[in-house]
Amino acid sequence: MEITRREFIKSAGTSATALAVIGPNMEFRAIKDSQIGRQEGEKWVATGCTGCVGWCPLMVKVVNGKAVRIKGNPNSNWTQGKLCPRGLLNLQVTYDPDRVKKPLRRTNPVKGRDEDPKWIEISWDEAIGAIAQKMRELRDRGTPERFALFRGRYNPMDADILYGRLVKAYGSPNSISHSALCAETTKSGYWYAAGRYAYNSFDFANTNYILSFGVNFLEAHRPVTGLLASWAKGRRGRAIRPKTVVIDPRYSVTASRADEWLPINPGTDGALALGIAHTILVDGLWDRKFVGDFKEASGKFVAGKVVDDKDWEDASTTGLVKWWNLFLKDFAAERAAQITGIPASTITRLAREFATTKPAVTLRSRGSEAWPGNGTYNSYAIYSLNGLVGSVEVKGGINHSASVSYSPEPIKLELDAVAETGGKKPRIDEKGTKKFPQADVITNNAADNIIREFPYPIEMALGYWNNFTFSAPGSKRWEEALKKIPFLVHHTTHISEWSQYADIVLPARTYIEKWSAGNPAGGSSVENGVTLYQPVIDPLYDTKCEVDIAIALGKELGKYYPSIKRSFDGIGGTYGDTPEGYARVRTKAFWEKLPGGWDEFKARGTVNVSPYKFTWQFPTPSKKFEFYSGTLKKLFTDKKVTDSDLATYNIKARGDLVYVPHHEDPIFIGDAAEFPLVLITYKNALSQEGRSANTPWAQEMYLNPLYGQGWMNLAEINPETAKRFGVNDGEAVFVESVVGKIKATARVFEGIHPDVVAMCYGQGHWAYGKWAKDKGANPNEITGVMYENITGMAAYFNTRVKVYKA
Repeated sequence: MEITRREFIKSAGTSATALAVIGPNMEFRAIKDSQIGRQEGEKWVATGCTGCVGWCPLMVKVVNGKAVRIKGNPNSNWTQGKLCPRGLLNLQVTYDPDRVKKPLRRTNPVKGRDEDPKWIEISWDEAIGAIAQKMRELRDRGTPERFALFRGRYNPMDADILYGRLVKAYGSPNSISHSALCAETTKSGYWYAAGRYAYNSFDFANTNYILSFGVNFLEAHRPVTGLLASWAKGRRGRAIRPKTVVIDPRYSVTASRADEWLPINPGTDGALALGIAHTILVDGLWDRKFVGDFKEASGKFVAGKVVDDKDWEDASTTGLVKWWNLFLKDFAAERAAQITGIPASTITRLAREFATTKPAVTLRSRGSEAWPGNGTYNSYAIYSLNGLVGSVEVKGGINHSASVSYSPEPIKLELDAVAETGGKKPRIDEKGTKKFPQADVITNNAADNIIREFPYPIEMALGYWNNFTFSAPGSKRWEEALKKIPFLVHHTTHISEWSQYADIVLPARTYIEKWSAGNPAGGSSVENGVTLYQPVIDPLYDTKCEVDIAIALGKELGKYYPSIKRSFDGIGGTYGDTPEGYARVRTKAFWEKLPGGWDEFKARGTVNVSPYKFTWQFPTPSKKFEFYSGTLKKLFTDKKVTDSDLATYNIKARGDLVYVPHHEDPIFIGDAAEFPLVLITYKNALSQEGRSANTPWAQEMYLNPLYGQGWMNLAEINPETAKRFGVNDGEAVFVESVVGKIKATARVFEGIHPDVVAMCYGQGHWAYGKWAKDKGANPNEITGVMYENITGMAAYFNTRVKVYKA
């Protein structure tokens, strides 16, 4: 029985018995389980998904050596046996005929968007030999720092050996991840208040109230599967149905499922949180057990009036009185309303609901934080609301993730003199400098420094599962940067925009063809766990995984450098220096406790990590939850940050105000008179950072939940805005900024703030495969380059645009 893609998508949501089988040319065949029963040669094999940093466990149905169906793993507590839509795409990614099938070498030395690389197939031995030879040339000259490794989507275990061990043993400081294109500023608010530079874990199943600031958590927030499952459990499986309020300039799928949507003025989320905080204190609704209280029963917070610190006694927090006196006392709901566009009466109501419906939590992410200047303070203000109402480290609250500790690598990393010297050289992204004082990585800054050869030229680079030429703001800059690198290698499943500039392309195995392990970054419950990745089928093509490449290069370089040899010989322990051996030795801490050991772990595919004990002891200077951040103050003191430095960070506050949550105006590129609208970009439920665009399922369902539209993205504008600019629904329009312009189709929709143009990220590829190429437009091409400087996060919401008929 043959069906079209559209018919399949429509039937898949209603038919529990329909099974989709993908043929060699990506055609769909519908088979009913009731017609065929159990198939001969059928088995279910456990593995994992890398569609986001949830690294969720899944089960794959394999029939006669072919993967035909994917579902969630019932052994996983933290995903509740569920799987989000991204995980289902693994079938089409694996069987995509556009995959890179063998190592490729470029024969056309001219590089550019419109240049044909003229690939020829080569062997793996030739590819590894050529890469190692180039690495040796740099090292033998005493310049290993001129090698850079760029990491995109990854598994923690793979990163340890390729992103970490190989680069360190070789002698380069330049391991550059995609993290500062993701959500680094999310970590900052948590770090300022609670001392942990990490993602939070939520307990939606036991939460009573959710305030979501710019987070489409039912579509594209880590870990997607866990949040979907736990939110649904909380809404349907309890006597108390938790209220969900979504604060976003755009009406998202998450907003459509919420109880309330508030279209806030773009970039003012922190102001709303501060207005809520003021009301909670003035109304006396803070959590006294966690926060503290006045020493006398008559004590209270009065708008506009200073509180004497001597009249207050802290509990498990510190700095509240200082925060009040420095800023909050003068920031009533009326002031917040002027900035946010949310009525003061609504702000007051939200504050009272939030404080009296505990446990209540706030969510924050790039929509509220990926802003220059004020993003980090938005994060701090939003996170601090959890502290005010005592929803930190409690059941149903916002917590730290349960610890997942892998077994150590079985051999020590050795560094010779060349590695020691090279590893201490300054990095091309300027990590460790006062310019980006807390940043782990400043991904997008690397492009500009490669172009200007600062602090030195990059002569060779290896990227894996990354495509910054598509995913970074000001993405065209990366094309110019890659032209500057004489020898570029890319490990990928598809020829992407990044690959087009490569000299060698190494074909990657998909998630269901390789060995690895992962655990959620952040969480959706108080539980956590580890996922085992294992091949469920024989690799379709002549491909290798990241661990393969790290071991192969380590062994090849080890022929010439004894320290590198000793850093890789025996990396798999007694289980062999292979991806399976490395996965086995690194996950031993989990499987050795199982009655059936390794074999049981392979069958289960996951091990759950027990919930941790809640603690109100925090790794901050005061050991308390800090409304006045001693953590940030120590950083700035150690780095000798001056007022001039603050100006370069686009922070207007001075003195002690810098260390408390406060309002900073959003900053934009482009004059408001010429570019009157703000560009807001977002990810949908099927976005894998652009990697899913060559899958027909993802294309067909791209914007279906709200618009019934696939195979393109839209320039979404409010009817008032459309009328003002003479634009009609369905017309072709240009969206233009000071950076450039792109062409899109207008969608006139009441669910968009009148001052905003919204565009979904993921389309606009000019490479990546026949289903991805030339579909829609990439808004990153017209997004200006700025940063939230403290964390190094790329600013995605800083660009003004105008819209006009094409």
